[in-house]
Amino acid sequence: MLFVDLLTELNKRVDPARNKALKMVGDELLRLSNKEVPFDKGTLANSGRVDTHPFTPKDTVEVGYHTKYAHRLHEHPEYNFQRGRKGKYLEDPIKHNLKRLSDIVGYEMGGGIIK
Repeated sequence: MLFVDLLTELNKRVDPARNKALKMVGDELLRLSNKEVPFDKGTLANSGRVDTHPFTPKDTVEVGYHTKYAHRLHEHPEYNFQRGRKGKYLEDPIKHNLKRLSDIVGYEMGGGIIK
């Protein structure tokens, strides 16, 4: 097999593994942030979603909450939320779980490429 053929085969394996890893990291981040997102009636928590944008110049995953007030509540950790909920409900789970999220990528990329 020629080197160029090997590279082509590697790319065929990398793309699906990378996209699966992105989605899994996004899903895990949403799961973790749902434990911290301010919760009254559940409107904010229920607006959370994961969007993947594969095959763009830089494959991305976007995790967010989609209400008019989501950004304001996220950026004001000084607010007194009920039941231990808090601001920075997306930022903090990333900071506190960076190794776990990185491990998901490493595991999925390794498993998706090496068969």
